[in-house]
Amino acid sequence: MPVEKILQDLKNDHNLRSLPHLKHEGKFVYKEGKKLLNLASNDYLALSYDKELKQEFLSTLKDENLFFSSSSSRSLSGNFEIYEELEDYLKADFKNKEILHFNSGYHLNLSCIAALSSLNKTLFLADKFIHASMIDGLRLNGANFFRYKHNDLDHLVSLIQKHYEKYENIIILSEALFSMDGDFSDLKALVELKKTYPKIKLYIDEAHSVGCFDKKGLGFAKSLGLENEIDFLVFTFGKAIASMGACMICAKKYKDFFINKARAFIYSTALPPINVAFTLFIFKNMTKFQNKRENLYHLSQNFKNKLKEKKYQILGDCYIISLILGDNKKALEIAQILEKGGLFAPAIKEPTVPKNTARIRFSLHAGLNQNDLDPILELL
Repeated sequence: MPVEKILQDLKNDHNLRSLPHLKHEGKFVYKEGKKLLNLASNDYLALSYDKELKQEFLSTLKDENLFFSSSSSRSLSGNFEIYEELEDYLKADFKNKEILHFNSGYHLNLSCIAALSSLNKTLFLADKFIHASMIDGLRLNGANFFRYKHNDLDHLVSLIQKHYEKYENIIILSEALFSMDGDFSDLKALVELKKTYPKIKLYIDEAHSVGCFDKKGLGFAKSLGLENEIDFLVFTFGKAIASMGACMICAKKYKDFFINKARAFIYSTALPPINVAFTLFIFKNMTKFQNKRENLYHLSQNFKNKLKEKKYQILGDCYIISLILGDNKKALEIAQILEKGGLFAPAIKEPTVPKNTARIRFSLHAGLNQNDLDPILELL
């Protein structure tokens, strides 16, 4: 099909993406000169625009980390000391686990899942709503996989029982906090499944929960005391951590395996040391942000309750709250109404979310207050 036809079909379906021209200023963005409250960021702890935090980091930055490029992959000359400092710092909180830093969550999921799929007689069982990077990892290396209905443990168990004897490894793929519906995976139940079926391994992505749970910000699994039960635990640093990069938390043999088999790790120039130093700085200061985590929780619950009072169809267990509108056109119309009212909350459409579940996704953060959110209730 010609490119022109593909683009026209997307336009007809109200699904043609374009890049907004934005200028950022704290919790606001300027779009075409208009100041809008930014409700589309994943900066859950509002650290990315904290000027005092940036100054404190710069004042503690060591000269050996003041590099804006690593100039090589880590397996060649790009393995600066700061990478191992970060990995060593994080692994202290995870029993019998090692840490491996990647350039992004997408790089990590794509290459680690593709690498794991090369293991003999391995089957993946994936929640329907896992991130695109995980799906792409399954497809990249022709993995054996089935997808189970979102958070449907009965369906998952039926797949386990049907295929259990045919495979040596069964890896369940899920997220701790799902990025679009804003609901939690039942990690306790998944851990119990692992105990019942010894061939099972758990691969859990904490992209949207790291930083916001546990007093040290070490994620949802850690807050439940289940961190050592997860075989492959993924942290990403471009959201609540306000940095960039990601890491895999796993047993040493798998760290060595990924160093040798995760192609995005092997063949990518490593991130600049200054970025890795900032990630480490944030984690070392995580206990100071407990009030931000608590404020975000209370703000989110209050906002969600007010939306429920107005009888809106909403999804979300915490700070990711989606207003379900159905078709793409309706979601675009509501997004434009909000934008005219000074709020930046773009429509989320198919295929990012399933057909007929287009929505406005309110991504709340600790820099907001109730007065910021009241205009939404008035405009809807």
